[in-house]
Amino acid sequence: MIRYLNLPTIPVDIMSRLNRDFGQYKTKANPLNKVYKWSDDFNEEVNHWCQQNICDTMYWGFQIMTGDQPMHKDNVTLTKLIYLINTGGNDVYTRFYDDEKTLTHSYKIECNRWHLLKADSYHSVDGVEPGQTRFSLTGRIFPEA
Repeated sequence: MIRYLNLPTIPVDIMSRLNRDFGQYKTKANPLNKVYKWSDDFNEEVNHWCQQNICDTMYWGFQIMTGDQPMHKDNVTLTKLIYLINTGGNDVYTRFYDDEKTLTHSYKIECNRWHLLKADSYHSVDGVEPGQTRFSLTGRIFPEA
């Protein structure tokens, strides 16, 4: 599930300088997943701002999705703090499922707004449009021990 938070928005001047050439980012996540990247390339300015204004002990990177993400649970993260920059389309939904893999919640997440995501629950991202990229800033709140 997600929960929106009333935290400061990232300044427009920082957002305008983010690298939008997603082919330049190197993936630090599962290289076999062809439509998902986690990368900390080009994060220096936004990481510094987030550590000053959001949480000084978190490290910030980017999630880049060029297609749907099937139902899964994150392996090393219990909860993520996410700032969605680009939705990846008009009807993109983050869906959550119980342990029997039955749909329980569905969210059309808003851009430029902080939210917590319960990453250790089954979830998927559906509706990323061909040729679009879902782009977000993310930090892990509670990594698994």
